[in-house]
Parts: sequence; structure tokens; C-alpha cells
Amino acid sequence: MTERTYRGQRYAVTGTFQRERRDGTVATILEWTSQCADCGEPFTITTPAASAKFEPNRRCQKHKRPGHRVKESAL
Repeated sequence: MTERTYRGQRYAVTGTFQRERRDGTVATILEWTSQCADCGEPFTITTPAASAKFEPNRRCQKHKRPGHRVKESAL
């Protein structure tokens, strides 16, 4: 199982799947699981496997706040 840490928050790969792009090529997508920085509930995100950049969402769908940083004391 692959794991990564982003700003002190752990993410684990829980699955992979293939998705067809608009140009007809196939991309491998990784499904990651972590815990919400606000409430601690588990949530999932997806990223392309070939992506060099890893800047995932740190909150669940209920607590998402685009443009607002997570307070590090919340972890």
C-alpha cells in the first residue's frame, strides 16, 4: 500500500482505476483515503497516477473550504 504525507496529513492509496481522456488515451487514477483535518472523518480523493504534483484536499466534502488554510493545531 502506498502512503504519502502532505503537510502532516497522511494519505493512503486504497484503489486504482482506468479513465479514458478526451483525446482517447487512458489514464491511471489513484484513489486516496485520509481523515478530515476538521472533523477527523475519513474521506477519499482521486489523483492521476502520472501527476508529479501532490497537493490534495485536506478536508471532507462537508467541511471543504477552498482558499482557507487548515490550522496546523487542528491535526
